[in-house]
Amino acid sequence: MIQQVHSHPNIYRIRVDLPDNPLQYLNAYVIKGVSGNLVIDTGFNRPECKRALCQGLQELDIRLQSDTSLFITHLHADHSGLVGLFAQAGCPIYMHPVDYQYLVDSEDGSTWKAAEDNFMREGMPPAEIKTQFSNQARTFSPNPHFPVNPVHDGDCLHLAGCDLQVIHTPGHTPGLCCLYLPKEEVFFTSDHILFDITPNIQVWYHMKQALQRYLESLQKVRELPAQLALPGHREGDTSIAGRIDEIVAHHDRRLAEICHLAGLYPHSTAYDIAPHMTWSMRGKQWKDFPPTQKWFALGETLAHIEYLVDHGVLCCREEQGCRHYDLVRTET
Repeated sequence: MIQQVHSHPNIYRIRVDLPDNPLQYLNAYVIKGVSGNLVIDTGFNRPECKRALCQGLQELDIRLQSDTSLFITHLHADHSGLVGLFAQAGCPIYMHPVDYQYLVDSEDGSTWKAAEDNFMREGMPPAEIKTQFSNQARTFSPNPHFPVNPVHDGDCLHLAGCDLQVIHTPGHTPGLCCLYLPKEEVFFTSDHILFDITPNIQVWYHMKQALQRYLESLQKVRELPAQLALPGHREGDTSIAGRIDEIVAHHDRRLAEICHLAGLYPHSTAYDIAPHMTWSMRGKQWKDFPPTQKWFALGETLAHIEYLVDHGVLCCREEQGCRHYDLVRTET
């Protein structure tokens, strides 16, 4: 399904359904220019996503060749999975080098192994770790062997007849980049800002203080003039500042909730704390969470715990290879 979301330049949204995924669908955007086109993100590397993306491009009469470029906003497989289609056609591909390198490093499974080992130190049982082999981020990820044009914060790209500014916003991933059309005040927010769900913030072994970095990245774009905001999932809006304030308040509540739980359950692991957090899972109890959602929930819990440890609110003690957390008691 395609929808025109802006004219002059002509910008279209292709809805790429994500089967069996709570995100429901990806918004792949297309800027259709007179002498070239730009596609932003792709969908998972699975037949259903390929069919939706290719059908949308066909309806727009866009063929994959050198005059069509691809911009990958970040490494997650729902955004990068079909990059091989563009690489095979010789399309120029743009991506931040940090996230590109992460894809390359993930090929032999070492980055997943590092994450699994870390989660076991945070209390996740080995049996739960094994269920993660069905994680869609792993199953439908792209082949990382594609040529990339690296982009960095502040780069100006001239693609599809438009001048686009690259804005590096680390947090959701280390190398996530938004795109901004300053003349038209159109802001492609990717998963940095979503409007009816909250972006998941994980811990990353090669990016410390993920939540701190994310909050800083939100403030970085808070005053950006935006007549139209186009997110990676669900529907968009125009009130960037208002939505950012809501997201910051959400994380403030998360931090307060973890402090409360650390007081109720002293010397807990992150895996002990996560089931007591407030999650939007339509009434499901922790034991009924799908494996992937447990993974994301533990990762988000850890990102907030890391923030509280860095700010001296929680302390960490490792015993028998497992980390435990307590509130820091201040002298009165």
